[in-house]
Amino acid sequence: MNELELQAKKKTLVWENNPVLLQLLGLSPVLAVSSTLVDGLGLGIATFIVCVLSCLSVSLLRGVIPHQWRLVCYLLLLASYTTMAEIIVQVYFYPLFARLGIYLPLICCNIAILIRMETVASQSDWPAATLDAVKNGCGFLMALGLFAACRELLISGTFFADSALLLPVNSAVSTVPDTLNAPLLFQFANTQAAALLLLGLFVALFNYLSQLRGKSSANKPDEIIPVKRARVTGRLSKE
Repeated sequence: MNELELQAKKKTLVWENNPVLLQLLGLSPVLAVSSTLVDGLGLGIATFIVCVLSCLSVSLLRGVIPHQWRLVCYLLLLASYTTMAEIIVQVYFYPLFARLGIYLPLICCNIAILIRMETVASQSDWPAATLDAVKNGCGFLMALGLFAACRELLISGTFFADSALLLPVNSAVSTVPDTLNAPLLFQFANTQAAALLLLGLFVALFNYLSQLRGKSSANKPDEIIPVKRARVTGRLSKE
């Protein structure tokens, strides 16, 4: 088992084993679909739903899936739920679907989900697999939402603009908001280079806070466990 699989198998809180900020998985959608908070939340929610359903299905079918064909089955399940999510977004959230573009169907290639299916869901019962998927999906959603919110503030100086895109609409009468000609606060913040630099700062800050938390927990005195007295009954025989 490699270091990535060992890191993924750790059972910790949402932020302590974050798939984006710690494991550095699924970075392509984080960098590409993070110019606005609406886009980040839309893709993050879709990824969360696909992650939970995929891990739950793998856990329920772990006794049926052949070991030598497990990766093919995982990808088939992941692609099936991704297609379902894409169809639902296209029908009920068409303006958001048009803005997310190719990165919505590319959820089926998200390694952050696939590694949870392999390392946790395939070896756990369905409650444990579902809980792990919820934590992993929430970690991805929170990291993408926070990163997208910061980028939106830097790019246009707005927060949660076009929030109506997250509401169901009729695809026949809906239109995609024209944000191409919107004024930009910082031109450089709208480039992929700026997104990569900002993500590096987020990772560095996250690691620094994790180290501070580790030092504070290490300085705490160990809990004193009282010694239980063993009661001996009967007589002791003399040799």
